Amino acid sequence: MQIKMEKRKALFIDRDGTINRDCPYCHKLEDLYIYDDAVELMKEYQKNGYIIIILTNQSGIGRGYFTIDEFWRFHNHLLKELEKRGVKIYATYFCPHRPEENCPCRKPNTGMIEKAVREHNIDVENSIVVGDRDDIDGEMARRFGIKYMIIKR
Repeated sequence: MQIKMEKRKALFIDRDGTINRDCPYCHKLEDLYIYDDAVELMKEYQKNGYIIIILTNQSGIGRGYFTIDEFWRFHNHLLKELEKRGVKIYATYFCPHRPEENCPCRKPNTGMIEKAVREHNIDVENSIVVGDRDDIDGEMARRFGIKYMIIKR
């Protein structure tokens, strides 16, 4: 007997520049600054049955500016702070590669969102991408054929 899982709506959201201030290459705990409007947006979508998935380019790892451990220390701190504010992040996908490596997962390529959709049975038609850069997040959304909303900073 095969169990058919119901498709989920997702809010795919960029991290640096959208949820938190872009440092750039954010990895130090003291650099964390979370935008209230992003928290409110995520809470609103969550209330309406969406799961929240972060998609983030992290070329600072590939450039040697910080390690994967430092990425996770910063990111886990962000997740705890968001949880205190009522936001549950369902999953995180990140690309550690530099732009010149032409990685298929690096936004605006669609590798991260494709993997998330596949792994979490996402209803693409009723999902949305939110980011602060039309040339990166918006372009990924257009290539993938999903709605996009920009947060201007």
